[in-house]
Amino acid sequence: MTKARDEVCGYPVIAQKYKPHNNGASNQKWNYMKSTKAFMAFQSTSLDKEITAANYAGVCTSSVIREENIDQPGYYYLSPSGKKKTMLCLACGRSVRAEKGLKQLLPGLPFLCASASKTQKPFSHGPFKVMDVATTDLSSREAENTLSYYEEHLLSLRMKTCTQVVSHCGMAVTNQKAVKIIAYKNGDGYRNGKLIVAGTFPMLLTECTEQLGLARAASKIYTKDGTTISSLRNLVLWALDESRIQRDSEEPKEEADTVGTEETPVKSMKGNSRMKVKTKSSPKSVTSDSLDDIDTSLLTRILRNPIAIWVSCGEPFLSPNALKKAEKIERQNWLKKDKILADLDVMKHKMRQLKGRRVAACQPATMVPNKSPVQLVVVEGGWTEQTQEEIKLMDLIRHTEAHLSEVQELQSKRNSLIAPKCTAFKQSNLYKQPNAKRVWIYLNGGRLEDGTYAWGKTISELLNDCSSRLKLAHPARALYTPDGEPVHSWDDIERDMVICVSTGHSFRTQQELKQLVEIRANYARICRQQGPQATDIVLSPSIKLPSLVPSHTEFLAEPS
Repeated sequence: MTKARDEVCGYPVIAQKYKPHNNGASNQKWNYMKSTKAFMAFQSTSLDKEITAANYAGVCTSSVIREENIDQPGYYYLSPSGKKKTMLCLACGRSVRAEKGLKQLLPGLPFLCASASKTQKPFSHGPFKVMDVATTDLSSREAENTLSYYEEHLLSLRMKTCTQVVSHCGMAVTNQKAVKIIAYKNGDGYRNGKLIVAGTFPMLLTECTEQLGLARAASKIYTKDGTTISSLRNLVLWALDESRIQRDSEEPKEEADTVGTEETPVKSMKGNSRMKVKTKSSPKSVTSDSLDDIDTSLLTRILRNPIAIWVSCGEPFLSPNALKKAEKIERQNWLKKDKILADLDVMKHKMRQLKGRRVAACQPATMVPNKSPVQLVVVEGGWTEQTQEEIKLMDLIRHTEAHLSEVQELQSKRNSLIAPKCTAFKQSNLYKQPNAKRVWIYLNGGRLEDGTYAWGKTISELLNDCSSRLKLAHPARALYTPDGEPVHSWDDIERDMVICVSTGHSFRTQQELKQLVEIRANYARICRQQGPQATDIVLSPSIKLPSLVPSHTEFLAEPS
């Protein structure tokens, strides 16, 4: 703009894209006064000015206007189903821009920001970090009251975190010695420790609740040996005893290495006795946090390093050493399981290689005569029959899979130290374990070694699992024992039982299935070589039949 009177330079004008909204664009609205021939900026309604100021300050417009739909710039996004549209103001849209696929709203659509809705939990804070938009009133009439309320609340929080707190009797504790503590969550062992400096025990509990992110307020504090701490003084006394025990355990080693005068051990014994007297004179039942009666040199040496504690919300103490041992055992079990899986993959790969070499060789089978009238010729060997090496490898794969399932079952039923099982609750009749059973299944007429494991709680569930694991073209409908007995009841099935699965045919052994395949193959071969008439059989009677019966009858014989 041009210079005004004696000013050295003029005022810059920022060109912006025009906003056609009724509210939220008061900086683009001017008023021309003919008498003075000048423009006046921000000539708009008070609502338009408040919405514009809220957008530029990063404040949700729902905290300025209460339960009123207005025309303002904003964004929207659709629900996963695409039926519900959620609309946000500019400030809330910027805060969730990375989480939602936002689109800009068209002008002329009045709305109220979704952050003001009490049912919209993801937008309860809106652009704020702590305050809720639904409970924060920043309108022209209540803005001053809201500001004073939050200033008083902030001042009270600062007073609570101050190291100099007022005691119950009204006297201020001066020169309070702060204790450095490294706090762990009960059950986490030595993981995710937080360094905390506290001057009073209530302050320590509050800091532990906030720093460790506990779901409830911290109520109990334990040391590494399970001692319950009720005050900072008790914690320091425990640290003194712990350091004395460590020093006593190290003294015999030092006496064996060095030779000194007789005055030195006497002094050390006097010092130890003095420390024991001081320790005994301060019973652990005292709940005061005052550390003035403890020797300054000892206190300085103890407080040089942070004291490790474990914070609980009321749960019993879980030893970090026991947790570390349990994690080590669990890690060993996982390594054992990984090794079994790796060996199983190697064996399956070897099985595929052996099968591929056998099929690629295409060695013919040998025909061996047989005296049985049912089967005159027996086919032995050939590329369709598995070798002894494959049979042994398949047995090894089965045993490995059974061992792997046992390891997985042990891992699932392992007694966890963090959440021990309640045996009394399990013995109650109100709760029963699911009756799930694991069985070894194979296809009707197939080899037992070609089967796999299946699970189920009922007959129908087991049939469905058999259809999916054996990859059957038709659903499984019948179950048989290896001897051919049908299975109708779930009580007849035992764990790790061998079951034959059929899609509806009667029970067949592997030999019967091979014989049926050979009969069909011979029938197809004869029809292909000699024609379809080769299977027509003519039977001539040995004696003369009556005249009612023709002397020459043709029968179409079907191979049995």
